[in-house]
Amino acid sequence: MWEPYKSFKSFIHIRLKANTRIRACLKILRFIRHPYMNIEYKKVIKVDELAHLVPTKAGATFSQLWQVFYYTRMLKYVSYRHYGLIKKSFNKICTYRKLEELCHLGYLHSPQHEVYTASNKVLPILKEAGYVTELLPDEPKGKGNVNEIHNSDEFVNALKLPHFHSLLYPNFGYLIPDALLVLQDIENKKYKLTFLEIEAKKPDWNNYIEKKRSNYLQLAHDMTFYNYWTKICSVLNLNVPDQKALKFSVCFIGTIKKDFGKGFTFVEHIW
Repeated sequence: MWEPYKSFKSFIHIRLKANTRIRACLKILRFIRHPYMNIEYKKVIKVDELAHLVPTKAGATFSQLWQVFYYTRMLKYVSYRHYGLIKKSFNKICTYRKLEELCHLGYLHSPQHEVYTASNKVLPILKEAGYVTELLPDEPKGKGNVNEIHNSDEFVNALKLPHFHSLLYPNFGYLIPDALLVLQDIENKKYKLTFLEIEAKKPDWNNYIEKKRSNYLQLAHDMTFYNYWTKICSVLNLNVPDQKALKFSVCFIGTIKKDFGKGFTFVEHIW
């Protein structure tokens, strides 16, 4: 799974306790960088009040805890069972007791039993650790109800897709998608944009879906979308396409089946 850092780097953590030890570590770094290797390092961020929640003897790291914060914020509402589905290694940190303590410390909130959201308190840590935080959704204000958790089920599935890059939550006024899925094929220097619509059966479902289709057809010719995407590209360091070359598809996820033509797909699950 792609890790949402601004750059890909290996790291060496140096504890700044004694000048002689620092100098020795720097010499080692210079040695291993030449002539056969090119190892860079990034900062490892630690927060003292969270140290007891990271069982290092069991192989857990602070980096994993920051990943927990990141995915919780990106997915908006995460249930207890989701953490092990996102990454099995999260089970070392995401025990019920530890998640509840993270809520007590103000890093997470629990709008209902075994449902978690990430507070704004995690953002400075994530930013310092190298994550792109500018595009994360606002702090959720909902209750983590059945529909919100159902959306998260599909968002977690999206993480497993080849070339997964990110989930975004744009608002175009007349159209508010459940999410915008970005897939990036780094090797071929391509990316794909897919709007996700996670639908449960509702009254007047057919007219509701038809209205969605009409709004997406309008969006395809709306400069609002192009302007939005150019701003996103500047944050994610993606190439900005020509306006005419910018395309997207729409994926309706649920039990409904329609033939909306090119660019629209209907699936029961994204993965």
